[in-house]
Amino acid sequence: MNVRDFLDLANVITLTGLAAAVASALLAVNGQIAFAIVLLMVSGVCDLFDGFVARRINRSSKQQAFGGHLDSVVDACSFGFAPVIVVYAAGINGVFEIPLLILFSICVVWRLAYFDTVGLQGEGQKRYFVGLPVTYVAMFLPLAFLGGFWGQACLRGCVSIAMVGLALCMVSTLPIRKPSGVFYLIFPLCGIALAVVFIVFGDHLFE
Repeated sequence: MNVRDFLDLANVITLTGLAAAVASALLAVNGQIAFAIVLLMVSGVCDLFDGFVARRINRSSKQQAFGGHLDSVVDACSFGFAPVIVVYAAGINGVFEIPLLILFSICVVWRLAYFDTVGLQGEGQKRYFVGLPVTYVAMFLPLAFLGGFWGQACLRGCVSIAMVGLALCMVSTLPIRKPSGVFYLIFPLCGIALAVVFIVFGDHLFE
């Protein structure tokens, strides 16, 4: 196997997202929850832009197929495994919460397999996903962690509800419009704002 045949800019971005997700899990295990969440969001931004870049570079059909498979494998790690480790390390690990974390991972993998099978629906500018794309985990889960401002009980409740909601939406038949245009600016800006909050107030949120 010649790695250079498939090592293009889009795949480098995809692998950067994987690296961020792995680092997120490792930081969480070591008690650095705030920084772990920041890196989870970095992984989400990478997943947002790898497809954007892939559509704008010249790729052979084999390179396109490889990039699609790589993206799905990385998404399973970044949004199915890493978030579970972060949530577990943050203390959401009770006897009734662990089955929820397992269910969440199952829904992520199911969602990815479904998308690989059916792809986008619709045509042109009206294309849409069936079910919530797994990348949205990197946006909504950090928002749920802000419940820590109102105490650990609120944090546990908000994160648990978010995990259930995300899992159900991923395997639902909800039509979700494919991001385009200004969304590619809004998501990173929101991520930066949230990152500042977690870095500055992390000790308070996860005390």
